[in-house]
Amino acid sequence: TLATAREGLAARAFSARELAEAHLRAIEAHADLNVFLLVTADQALAMAEAADRRIAAGEALALDGLPLAIKDLFCTRGIATTAGSRILEGFVPPYESTVTAQLWRTGAVLLGKTNMDEFAMGSSTTSSAFGPTVNPWSPPGGNARLVPGGSSGGSAAAVAARMALGATGTDTGGSIRQPAAFCGVVGMKPTYGRCSRFGIVAFASSLDQAGPMTRSVRDAALLL
Repeated sequence: TLATAREGLAARAFSARELAEAHLRAIEAHADLNVFLLVTADQALAMAEAADRRIAAGEALALDGLPLAIKDLFCTRGIATTAGSRILEGFVPPYESTVTAQLWRTGAVLLGKTNMDEFAMGSSTTSSAFGPTVNPWSPPGGNARLVPGGSSGGSAAAVAARMALGATGTDTGGSIRQPAAFCGVVGMKPTYGRCSRFGIVAFASSLDQAGPMTRSVRDAALLL
């Protein structure tokens, strides 16, 4: 969990770089689930090494060294953002969303951008222009490939499949809560206005909210 990883980093049981490398290996091992649209491996390792230096100097930040997945609806400066659509293919934002800027300011590590229903319009992550995401869970005794819910299905699947310690999602009418339920993780839609919508590709601005997707309620509180 985010909480136990933070404790392990503080105790020097492992480094932020080792933590990032472990999650990058998990992403590669589960590529067939089509969870990530973009993996930012070099950036993740650079951010992790910076976190290790702060931790060693006794200057650890609140989320230092914790690897996260970001729904591809959040603009990330210098990193492609598609909102699951070929319409935005090749778009590289010149600015950072407020939510992700706050995460990087507190030391979190970017693993990459996760798949989603195109422009967040869907509830199964099957309408992405880049193919569907598969739920990492299968029914007992079967190999059926199930949907992860949507529109934040990539983020939910990333957390459930241990590809990231936490992730961001957006929720207009259930797009955090429903995929969290489908994938067996914790998802929270905060009160409207609690998290800035600046830099999020809009669906319905009067309803859209950014929120955390994690493996425990404590982790959701930490990420929020």
